[in-house]
Amino acid sequence: MAESLVIAALGVWAVSAVRLAVIDFRTRTLPTRIIWTTAAIVWILYVVSSLLSGRPDGLVGAAIGAAIGGGALALVHFAHPPSMGFGDVRLAVLHGLLCGWWGWEIALTGLAAGFLLALPQALVTLFREGIRASRALGPYLIAGTAAVVVWSTVTLGLSPSSS
Repeated sequence: MAESLVIAALGVWAVSAVRLAVIDFRTRTLPTRIIWTTAAIVWILYVVSSLLSGRPDGLVGAAIGAAIGGGALALVHFAHPPSMGFGDVRLAVLHGLLCGWWGWEIALTGLAAGFLLALPQALVTLFREGIRASRALGPYLIAGTAAVVVWSTVTLGLSPSSS
């Protein structure tokens, strides 16, 4: 039952992630309502899963992952607001929460994967359009998170490990 709740959390995130990626790609905005609603549902499902399994490891990792993901991107946003929208910061909180279930290190890996995926287009855009050009980061953060979640579920399973 506990693992079914994790699968449900991943499913809720996946549906929202597709919607967020499409919206960000088209409009370069990430709706706060979708991000926070998804984060709340994922958190509740993780809490119930943790209670049923009697293991708080995933919740601790999820909370730390959300703080690290959001904190890292908030630093960039506040240091130079034109370089990153606050929707990306909120999205990093959600993704840190989601990936942090497997440990805060996995949350960092998910964030890094998104930036690595964005790098080729960022370099091409920089070369073609100059330093002031920008592109939507959300779809890349989503793709990076998706890749890390798939990798984590395959290699680590649905239950957080106690490390």
